[in-house]
Amino acid sequence: MRRLIIMAAVATIFLTISFHDLMAGEVMDEQFGPGGSKVELVKAKVRNGVLTIAVRYVHPYETMTAEEQNQLRGKNWRREADIKSRQIPIKFKVSSVFYVANGKKYHVLKDKNGNWLASPVVGDYVAEPVDIKSVKRHLRKGEVPALILDANHPVKILWFKFPAPPEGVQGIEFQIPEVAPFDVEIK
Repeated sequence: MRRLIIMAAVATIFLTISFHDLMAGEVMDEQFGPGGSKVELVKAKVRNGVLTIAVRYVHPYETMTAEEQNQLRGKNWRREADIKSRQIPIKFKVSSVFYVANGKKYHVLKDKNGNWLASPVVGDYVAEPVDIKSVKRHLRKGEVPALILDANHPVKILWFKFPAPPEGVQGIEFQIPEVAPFDVEIK
């Protein structure tokens, strides 16, 4: 029992550190996203023949400097309220995510059960994961809930797994809907 508790504690610490690394990690490239958001490439790593790419969506208010936020507070509180209250839906098909290397497209991998190796995913969409009953209800209706970037949830992390680029490829172009392509250096 003690060993199980220790293993659970180590796993929790590892997951917390990994999530913290993605939240505060080095930005490899950044682009403008939907609704004035910023989309940051925070991970691109090849391991065991699989390329993992992670991006961080950041709400427009969070991308402003403290000085810019203070200026809005003092002069234009309505504009500040508009920016802070903005809800930005993020929803697209996982099949529309790919990278290009040597003129060839590489799409997101699936596991042996046909599930996308990406997160957060509901059915075939990057979307807000909710409880199982809600997911089934949404999928029956042919709908999935969009990820919502707002003041209460100013940062969203998405990750995708792809086949590794061919041997010798030093860089790729990563593309997700509504965001300009990322230039990704492969190490």
